[in-house]
Amino acid sequence: MIVDLPHTVTSSLYSTFFLPLSHPLFFIKSATPQQATGNHQVDVIASVGLVSLVFWFLKQHAETWQRFLQTVTGYPFYIQGVTHLQDQGWLFLIMLFNLFLALKMIGFYNLDVFTPISRIPIQSLKGVFLGTGLTAIIFNFLSIVTFNRSLLFGFALLFVVYLIVKELLFRVYLTRRYYKDRPLQALLVCPAEEVEQQLSSVSLRHLSSLAIKGIILTTDWQREEEPSWKPLIAGKLDKLEATLARGLFDLVFLGDMLGQAATAQRVLAAAEEQGVEVWYLADFLTPLISRPVVDEYGGRPVIVFRTTRHTDGRFLIKRLFDLMLATLMFGFVSPVWLLVALIVKFTSKGPVIYCQERTGWKGKPFRMYKFRTMVYNADTRLDEVRIHNEIRGPVFKSSDDPRVTWIGRVLRRFSFDELPQLLNVLKGDMSLVGPRPLPLYETENFGAFKDYRRYSVLPGLTGLWQVSGRNRIEDFSDWVRLDLEYIDSWSLWLDIVILFRTIPVILSGDGAR
Repeated sequence: MIVDLPHTVTSSLYSTFFLPLSHPLFFIKSATPQQATGNHQVDVIASVGLVSLVFWFLKQHAETWQRFLQTVTGYPFYIQGVTHLQDQGWLFLIMLFNLFLALKMIGFYNLDVFTPISRIPIQSLKGVFLGTGLTAIIFNFLSIVTFNRSLLFGFALLFVVYLIVKELLFRVYLTRRYYKDRPLQALLVCPAEEVEQQLSSVSLRHLSSLAIKGIILTTDWQREEEPSWKPLIAGKLDKLEATLARGLFDLVFLGDMLGQAATAQRVLAAAEEQGVEVWYLADFLTPLISRPVVDEYGGRPVIVFRTTRHTDGRFLIKRLFDLMLATLMFGFVSPVWLLVALIVKFTSKGPVIYCQERTGWKGKPFRMYKFRTMVYNADTRLDEVRIHNEIRGPVFKSSDDPRVTWIGRVLRRFSFDELPQLLNVLKGDMSLVGPRPLPLYETENFGAFKDYRRYSVLPGLTGLWQVSGRNRIEDFSDWVRLDLEYIDSWSLWLDIVILFRTIPVILSGDGAR
């Protein structure tokens, strides 16, 4: 019988250079999502080699490269020398660190062996593009102007080609040499009444990475007719140790042992004693949204079902990205901020900055800042204008709100009123991208409990709703659907895409209502 590897198996070509090749178990190991990150040694070595190659080329042939660019583009390129970079090795370290950080963030090293071939070029391009972009942002932030751009982009081009070729060749080599010709030999351990169910489910799998070559029964066969799988029976549980000692099996495939904890523990102990790997096919819970992660608590394994990916190490990466970009944006828009503040101050009565209690991460309230776009004490007139609401559900949105001042309409049209929320981002109350935070009174009126999952991540300055035709959405359920779609598919790359898509939305004047 045949079964595919767990989804968390990592595409670690790297280990093939350091571990024996007698069997794929030596270099493709099953792992929890936290462990399935692969080894980066080969890519690190290759990246250093490619950087050195581009560095040597520019040092020896800078003028030739310069003439080539000028001929092809007609633009008077001037290729800066790279000799000075010999004393600035830390610039290389920043570039390489950003590259592998980006590959880690997009989950490149978590792609399993049998991922669709079409994903390899896409993920490679995304990772290298993101790493190059982070490097450019950091160099600009640190005012590093002596770095040769040809070195950066030449290396990025070579490295993305290297990644694609390496990953494709690796998968062809691995699947042909090992999984088709030499699948892992597995010993199935389960109750007799569940063997057919286990074999039936296994036969539905389409990958030849594991073959069940033996069966250990934990209970007696109760039927009169002989089972079709009788030739595979190696014995009952008391034969487990001796069966494993024969050295014929690469792993123990432990079926669902619900209600047989003691038996399952014995199987695990016997396998551990002889150093045989155990795969436990738990069948007691089937999550629809959350992602199971194996962790440890009090020395015992715990399966954590997590619906959002923002709560692990990637949350820190997202936070660092927010801080860096929000700081740059804050400095860039400071003159606009000052101009808008003066206009608001002298065109209507009331404070320049409007503060309102909004619902934040995990439902905790926070004070959100905006430039005031309504008349003073507009909150007290909310009941008067509810008839103007244009969205079905607990929220209030209107393109014809009589409380909005004339300058407020201009600010809202181009989203200038949202600029003070950069302070919320710097404080940690918000992220640059995420579901929009709603006033507390609107949250209290939610009609469906699923709507509260919007608050499982930090609220954002912009989001998928804002760049998906916000003025055409007429039902709050569609708003929530887009928010949950963002949460379930979150990645730093998605944040960057949404930020870029926000720019034309702002420039077109398709701002908030």
